[in-house]
Amino acid sequence: MSTVLLTVLVRQRNRARDDLARTDPLTGLGNRRALLEVGGSWPAPGPGPGLLLLDLDGFKDVNDTLGHAAGDEVLVQVAHALARTVGDRGLVVRLGGDEFAVLVPEPASDEELEVVAKRLLTALAVGSFHAGVVPIDLQGSIGIARAGADGNSLGELLQHADIAMYAAKRGRAGVLRYDAATDPHSGGGLELLGQFRGAMEEDQLELHYQPKVSGDGSRLLGFEALVRWNHPTRGFLLPADFLPFVERTNLIHPLTRWVLLTALRQAATWRAQGVRTTMAVNVSAVALDAGLLGVVEEALVLTRWAPADLVLEITETAVVNDPDGARATIAKLRDRGVRVSVDDFGAGSTSLGHLRGLPVHELKIDRQFVAELVAHPEDEAVVSSVITLAHRLGLVVVAEGVETAAVADRLCALGCDELQGFFFARPLPAEKALAWARAEGMTGAAVELR
Repeated sequence: MSTVLLTVLVRQRNRARDDLARTDPLTGLGNRRALLEVGGSWPAPGPGPGLLLLDLDGFKDVNDTLGHAAGDEVLVQVAHALARTVGDRGLVVRLGGDEFAVLVPEPASDEELEVVAKRLLTALAVGSFHAGVVPIDLQGSIGIARAGADGNSLGELLQHADIAMYAAKRGRAGVLRYDAATDPHSGGGLELLGQFRGAMEEDQLELHYQPKVSGDGSRLLGFEALVRWNHPTRGFLLPADFLPFVERTNLIHPLTRWVLLTALRQAATWRAQGVRTTMAVNVSAVALDAGLLGVVEEALVLTRWAPADLVLEITETAVVNDPDGARATIAKLRDRGVRVSVDDFGAGSTSLGHLRGLPVHELKIDRQFVAELVAHPEDEAVVSSVITLAHRLGLVVVAEGVETAAVADRLCALGCDELQGFFFARPLPAEKALAWARAEGMTGAAVELR
C-alpha cells in the first residue's frame, strides 16, 4: 500500500471518527460536542446566536410504563419532528435523555426566537408519535437565551436557557425567555421579589385594558385586563418581566385577587358610564386550584358583577399538565356561571381532543398563527381548522395578535367570533380605554353572551 493511499485512508477514518463523536447515536442529530463546536465560534462579547433548550414534560412516564426501548423509539420520532420544524434556520441537537437544544446562528430578536420556540411546541402537539401501536401525546417546556443579552459564551447561554426552561416547566408557561431579574440564582431575582412585595402596598401595580371586538370589527364585546408594574427605577414592566418569579411564591395568590377586584371594579364603573362589556382576567396555572373559587366569589360579590360577564383566561398548558384538577376547578366556575377561556391555544401541547368534555367556553388562537395569516397559507390552514372544529364543540373562537386590516378581514371571512390586537388598540390605561370606546362609537354596544 502506497504512503499516499495510507494517508488518505487514515484521514477518512479520522473524519469518520470525528463525525461519530459529534453525532447522537440514537437520533442521528448532533450532540453536545457538535453544539459546543458550532456555538463557540461567534466572537464574544457581542450579538450572536440564540439558544432554545427544550425538555419533554413527563417523558419519564413513557419509559416507566412502556420501557426504555419504546421511549427511544419516540425520541427518534421527536428528533425528526424538531429537525423538520427548524429546517435550515438552525442546528438541532440532542443533549441527552429527553432534552434537546436548538441553536439559531444568526443574531435574532426575542420575537423571532419565541416564534421558533412556539413552532417547536406546536410540532410536538400535532405530531403523530407512537411506541409500537400505542399513540403518545407529548408536551414540552422551552427556555430561551440570546447571546449578548443573556451571556457571552455558549456555556452561559446553556446555563441561562436551562434556568428559563425549568421556570417555564414550573409555571406551565410553555416558553420563557431568560431574565436575570427573575433568576433565583442571581441577586437581581431576589431583589426584584423583595421589591414586588411592596409593589401592591405602594400602588405600583396598574391594569391596562385591551378591547375584544366582534369578528366583523363593528362591536365592542369586552376588555382583557393586563397587569403592569410601574417600577420606580426600571419603568413599566410587562408580566413576562416578573410573573415567572412571582409564580414560584405565594405572592401569586394576592396578586390574582388584586387583579380580579381591580378589573371588575373598573368594569362596573364603565358600565355605569354606558360602556357594556365583558371583562377577561388571566389566571396563572399556579393559581388554578380550589382556592381560586373563593377569590372569584369574593370579587363577584364585592363588585356586584354578573358571573356571565367575567371571563377567566387560562393557558393551555394548565389544562394538559393537570387535566383532572383543571377540569374540577373549571366545572365549579362554570356552575357559578363564570366563563373560561383557553389562552394561547396552539402555543403549547393541547389538542382539541383534550378539550372534549372540558367545560370551557372559548379558545384564543395564539398570535403566532394569526400575525402572518395572510402571508403563510399553512397558518391560515391551522386557524381555519381550529375555528371549524371549535365551533363543532360549541366553543367561541378569539384571535389575538390581529395587527392589520388584511388579517382582520380574513379572520372574519373564516368565521372567527372575536378579534383582539394592535390593529384595534394596544392595551390602554383605564381612562384611555374609555376614550377609545367612545371615539369608536362602541360605548353602547350590546354584549353577546354565548
